[in-house]
Amino acid sequence: MSESASPQLENGHTRIANELLEAIVKYPFCATELKIVLFIIRKTYGWRRKKVIVSYGVIAKSIKADIRHIKRLINKLIKDRVLIKEKSTQQNFFGLNKDYKSWRLWKTNKAGGEETTTLVGS
Repeated sequence: MSESASPQLENGHTRIANELLEAIVKYPFCATELKIVLFIIRKTYGWRRKKVIVSYGVIAKSIKADIRHIKRLINKLIKDRVLIKEKSTQQNFFGLNKDYKSWRLWKTNKAGGEETTTLVGS
């Protein structure tokens, strides 16, 4: 018989603002894109960092996906302004763009002095 899981905050946790987490939940990520975003959050916010050095291969292996597919999706997430990538010599620094209103599919409307942000197509 296998042991049951018993995660404890004392053994580590990832702190993220509720507003940002709600934006992630509402955004129309495909399953693998969401795994990539969560992986980056875990490796950054989970260690109290804004960006992390990580290779495409490590990401692919960690989420059990093809590296070519991961590269395509990461490039899409960068283009959509969800992820931030900085390159230093041979290393890639990745981070989450926490300004979710700048993510590509969000649209801000100002009507009657009130500002609302919605997903395009919603």
